[in-house]
Amino acid sequence: MSSNKISLPNNERRSSVVENYLLSLYILVEENRSPTLTQLAAYIRRLPLAEGLGTSLPTVLGVIRRMSRDGLLKVSQQKEIQLTEHGMAIAASIARRHRLAERLVVDILGIEMTLADQEAHMLEHGISVYLEGYINQALGNPTTCPFGKPIPGSDYIKPKGKVVPMNLAKTGTAYKVRSLPDEDPRLLEFLSGHEILPGNWIEIQEMGDYRDVITFRTSAGEGALGFGAASRIYLTVN
Repeated sequence: MSSNKISLPNNERRSSVVENYLLSLYILVEENRSPTLTQLAAYIRRLPLAEGLGTSLPTVLGVIRRMSRDGLLKVSQQKEIQLTEHGMAIAASIARRHRLAERLVVDILGIEMTLADQEAHMLEHGISVYLEGYINQALGNPTTCPFGKPIPGSDYIKPKGKVVPMNLAKTGTAYKVRSLPDEDPRLLEFLSGHEILPGNWIEIQEMGDYRDVITFRTSAGEGALGFGAASRIYLTVN
């Protein structure tokens, strides 16, 4: 049995709502964003409806205040939400369970990638530390989720080379896809159809700043993607 897992203080677990907020904040920080209340609310709206999360600003603010009282986060004078060390430790453990669950449903159960995030959200809250170890072992101790994001607590090694979001890539340059956002099934269907998947190559042909559209070429041919979606796709020089 692999012991490569994140230990929570006193095996601490939180409600599914708080766990989803912590995971969302973890992902926003991972994407080098300093989340505000508005950004967090916008991100939570992308999560599965079955999670039963309120997405109005008053609802989000209420949860954030409770989490602040519990010592999981703090809000700066600039209104940016920052996880405390304690909150980050719990958030990382949730991200680990979520990404192992994504691997489980894709690699073992054969569910398509477009549904992996949704199904993982259903599973993550019920995975115990004990079961997590067996899932990790059955998967062969993976270091990334199907979307290329590192699994906390794994033996992940950061790839060599500069990592850039697709919207800041250089034209005429070939890149390797490093990671994708996982919570938008329609975007994932588009990316999969154009072979924009972790490990595959992509060449940026034109940065249409005036149209907010990037033209690219992959093994599936040419295509175009908006700057907003492209900003969450990370590349490394091929």
